[in-house]
Amino acid sequence: MKTLFLYYDPHPAHARLARQVNAKFFPSPRLKSSKKGIFNFILDSIKISIAVLTLPRNFDVYLCEGTYIIPALAKKMGLIKNAKIINILASPLLYYLKIGDISGVKRFFAIQMLREVDEFICMGKMEEELLKELLPNAKTIVKYPLPNPDLVKTLLKTSNLVPKLDSHKLLFIGKQDAYYKGVDLLLDSFKTIKKIWPDAELTIIGKITGIEKDPKKMAGVKLLGYVDDIVKPIKEHSLYIHLGRGDAFPVSVIEAMLGGLPALVSEWTGSKEIICNVDKHLIVPLNKSAITNGISWYFELNHREKITLSNKLFLNAKTLYTNSKNSKFNILSN
Repeated sequence: MKTLFLYYDPHPAHARLARQVNAKFFPSPRLKSSKKGIFNFILDSIKISIAVLTLPRNFDVYLCEGTYIIPALAKKMGLIKNAKIINILASPLLYYLKIGDISGVKRFFAIQMLREVDEFICMGKMEEELLKELLPNAKTIVKYPLPNPDLVKTLLKTSNLVPKLDSHKLLFIGKQDAYYKGVDLLLDSFKTIKKIWPDAELTIIGKITGIEKDPKKMAGVKLLGYVDDIVKPIKEHSLYIHLGRGDAFPVSVIEAMLGGLPALVSEWTGSKEIICNVDKHLIVPLNKSAITNGISWYFELNHREKITLSNKLFLNAKTLYTNSKNSKFNILSN
């Protein structure tokens, strides 16, 4: 089958899936569908129209990195025929639809186009659950985005080097906007943590847009931006924290746990599924009080309890990585 991979970035994990099926890579314009305002709506409409008209034809499969609207609309208009549309679900789209951040005409249009998709690759079970709330009969495959194999190899080689679990150092790794990744909540919660634990530190790695750099909230915070080596930061911290708002399955959570660093995540971070059977204290609602209580709970554990958490989470992450790496991938289950 001739497959076209219609991508945004692309995410390395999605690119690896596309290469497995020998897809041709084709860039898509990035939409601002989660942003409110008539200007963004008009801008998106223009981008979609151009993308639909310039979409390459004569492909059997359109593999979409959240870009399903373009081939779905082209199919509706009769511009492509007898082609399958496969959409990778890894963005906050479904979560934003659920909580009403995307509403009105945008919501109606997004859902109608979702109905044109033949099959969904859900990055984690949370995405599948959110999708089934909207489209109960949707065909799905659950996959997991995997970290770079070379990084995993390095992390496993250093598994005997225990992070500084008894320190009060928090770590976050990610990119994209602060709201999606919950960095605004993290900074707000850390302000309270700093009052309880004066020696507490927070390191944020990656390019995050939309951070409100209020000096009052930045005491004890390091914004490092992009770094080449994340192994060293993982080993120098006590707790990884990821407060995603609909973050499907961030690989940084897996990376942290493979490095022996326990992770605390929000209930809307898909990685919760490999944490919940270890300790539910490590999964928190998206509110400041619950987040600060969760971090304080971890800080108050004794060393042996932290080591136990570290070991259990490491084994869970390693099992997920090994099983996912060895599983066969069929782009069309039917």
